[in-house]
Amino acid sequence: MKPWLLIPGDWRRSANKESFQLYWCEESQFGCIHPIPELNKIASFYEIDEYYTHYADFTNPESSSSISCLDKLRTHIAWRFDRGVDLTSQWWKQQFGTASYSILEIGCASGQRLEELQADGHKVWGVEPDRQALALSQKGGIDVFYGTAESLPPEVKCRQYDMIVMNHVLEHTRDPLLALRNAMQLLVDGGKLVMEVPNNSCMGLKSSGIAWLHLDVPRHLYFFTPQSFRAICEKVGFEIIYTEFNGYYRQFSNSVIDEEKKILSVFDSMADHRMVKPKENSKVQAWSLLMKTICAADEKKYDSLRIVAQKP
Repeated sequence: MKPWLLIPGDWRRSANKESFQLYWCEESQFGCIHPIPELNKIASFYEIDEYYTHYADFTNPESSSSISCLDKLRTHIAWRFDRGVDLTSQWWKQQFGTASYSILEIGCASGQRLEELQADGHKVWGVEPDRQALALSQKGGIDVFYGTAESLPPEVKCRQYDMIVMNHVLEHTRDPLLALRNAMQLLVDGGKLVMEVPNNSCMGLKSSGIAWLHLDVPRHLYFFTPQSFRAICEKVGFEIIYTEFNGYYRQFSNSVIDEEKKILSVFDSMADHRMVKPKENSKVQAWSLLMKTICAADEKKYDSLRIVAQKP
């Protein structure tokens, strides 16, 4: 692995100016923070009120910028060319039908997805390491327990499941191989694993650089492309059923443009001379990215990728 990006600090906690060095292996298409933060430090990375898992029903906040006709046109064009599908109850029915399953979600945040799955007739359990999110999820009357993908609570280790969901979780783990091996052990034979992570082959990353919203260092410790995401699943023994992509038109919203401007502004205030500063995101830059990606291959177009895998 070779040095890749120098992140001058944690943009969500601007008072913390500890820098983070990311490394990347071009051959395997895989990246990570080095050194990996100690376990006792990681909890502090989530002690921020505005983190999305701390809301019962999270939606992207409206941008402070006025929305012009050109803004509406930009997002409408992106929406028309967006074939990605969110991990919703409707998606679940389309993929797996209406039969009832036992489902464990590792990293269930506020528990919103589990509530929807339970309402559809499934038996559900959850694991969540963020204490603030855990308190929210437990208010919904669902069995959610404190733990991590690497250190699962005994309340969920005592049974096996038809399906396990890890939605934007693997990039947060200190040991993704151990997390996947744990999931393998908890699945019944033929059980399904549904996972989604940020897609680091997305052209949005190349455009925004260290200010790309989905880098989110130091909460994200590992960085995947479709190639490395499939490889790590297969290394553990999972059979890949299919790969799909998600997250296109949202990249062109004013809220994302403004958020990435904010990230870069925070990094500028840290005045780290080693920082390779990207061009600031703007509406002009968003139009340029839109034109480059409308007909691009999915792995270059979408900001997230999903794998559905099976235990043999």
